[in-house]
Amino acid sequence: MRNAVYTGREGFASSLTASQATTAVAWAIAVKHVTPRDDGLRLRWLPHPNPPVAGGAPMPGEIVFWLAAVFPPEEGATPGPTALPLEQGSTLLDAQETDCLTRLRHHEDRRSYLAAHAGARLILGHVVGRPPSALRFGASANGKPVLLLNPQEIDFSLSHARGAVAVAAAHMPIGVDVEPMREMDQLDSVSELVLAAEEQAVLRKASKASRSRLFLRYWTLKEALLKAAGLGFAAPPNEVIIDAGPIPTVLSVPPALGSAAQWHLIAPSDT
Repeated sequence: MRNAVYTGREGFASSLTASQATTAVAWAIAVKHVTPRDDGLRLRWLPHPNPPVAGGAPMPGEIVFWLAAVFPPEEGATPGPTALPLEQGSTLLDAQETDCLTRLRHHEDRRSYLAAHAGARLILGHVVGRPPSALRFGASANGKPVLLLNPQEIDFSLSHARGAVAVAAAHMPIGVDVEPMREMDQLDSVSELVLAAEEQAVLRKASKASRSRLFLRYWTLKEALLKAAGLGFAAPPNEVIIDAGPIPTVLSVPPALGSAAQWHLIAPSDT
């Protein structure tokens, strides 16, 4: 299925700046401090997953982060320094990733999968100093991707949704999530599954115009944290309680996730 791996020179994903992301997507990062908490976290926001000058491995407390919009076949990304070409991305995946890609039914899902996995390989290749196509991956007990042959002990996380992807890496347990900004259907019933009672109360008090945006903020913050924990939704998201204000904070987590004080959240301040 040659078309499924999208060989071609046209761009299909384009990096987003922080200001561009404000109206396009909801995104969040979660990290777990295994040593006493350090509030000096720094975000290295990448302009491209394959920058002309490699930044190398993240420093202690630093998070390497890439966020991008993914375009449907009929549009394509505007050519330029922020665009990820199809040809480059499609040559990087291994046989298992290519098989997963070809099993996806919709073009939009394939393009987002390709952008996220190719982007992760490019970023991690720079971080660990190895060719991106030579990297090998395994999975944790609950399915979180892990980089093999990783003496630098880099943890990473990736997220892909229709129209958006994100990759983050650090020297600590990390999770990232991204969702396209959109109006949510059946918000009350969905929120009962995802939000704790006090979070549902906050959502109900929000203006009608802001409720979907606030829910997506809760969703991405919780999914990022559960990814960092290596549990995914094996842990009920409504048992993770978050203050989703301008500086998001973890208020309570299930015992399996350790202490709430160990968790640090990063998300756009504009809600």
